[in-house]
Amino acid sequence: MSRLGPGGTREHFDEIQRVYAVVFPGYDLEDHRRRTFRQIESAGFEAVTVRENGVLVGFAYGLPLSARSTWWEGLWPPPPDGFAVETGRRTFAVIDLAVLPSHRGHGLGRRLIDGLLSSRSEERATLATVLDNQQTQRMYERWGWKPIGQTPGVEGETAEAFDLHMIALRPEAATSS
Repeated sequence: MSRLGPGGTREHFDEIQRVYAVVFPGYDLEDHRRRTFRQIESAGFEAVTVRENGVLVGFAYGLPLSARSTWWEGLWPPPPDGFAVETGRRTFAVIDLAVLPSHRGHGLGRRLIDGLLSSRSEERATLATVLDNQQTQRMYERWGWKPIGQTPGVEGETAEAFDLHMIALRPEAATSS
């Protein structure tokens, strides 16, 4: 497993996007490029990749939610007071996890997520899944992620709405979130 910062992610982006295109067929690749390059510029952006015989077979990346984040806007049911307050150091958002279909079922996705989150200093992590992707939602729940509600998508996103999930990254954060 390799850990990539912004420069390494840019350098390997064409390979990342080839995997993305297989895992997320029909998604707008130019939109993915724009979003990812914007996210790369965020403080704390990080990616992890896995290769087999020199070929990229999976990746995960994310970034801390900034104090100006709109991640929680429209969350239903409404969260408790203070839940959606971000500081840039409170919540890490997993933006994408992708594993080629030929490499699924062997724990690679879990290792990528664990590798991405293992060195994070934030209290908690969050991720979004498409509403009708119950297989992916069950996978995250098996890994300890808790469903917390739904948010509407915004124009240009890949879905009209998302289910949000959360996991504590530090034991003391489990009771404070």
